[in-house]
Amino acid sequence: MKTVAENIVQKQLDFYNNHDLEGFLSTYHNDTKIYNLGEENTLIMDGKEVMREKYAVRLSTPGLLSVVDKRIVVGNTVIDHEVVTMEGLNEPLKVAAIYEVEDGLIKTVWFVRE
Repeated sequence: MKTVAENIVQKQLDFYNNHDLEGFLSTYHNDTKIYNLGEENTLIMDGKEVMREKYAVRLSTPGLLSVVDKRIVVGNTVIDHEVVTMEGLNEPLKVAAIYEVEDGLIKTVWFVRE
């Protein structure tokens, strides 16, 4: 049986793959923070309105699809290894996404890119 955390992360992935911006954003807290981990360890999005601007562009990309290769669920944290394809990419983008869920919504996301 899926946990609350896994259910909300799966919902956001389904909305992402259906290019449904409002549905996608409905799975996030208003003050969600998204980070790139790695050498830069930078905050790349702070709040749902910034996400709206950035993801409006991303979700309008033809052929956009993210497939979960592996998923680990530990309490309120979901870690997905995702393979993303879209028009204009020479090869798929591989990324680990770490989602922290609070009060049934995604609160924080960290991305680690290969």
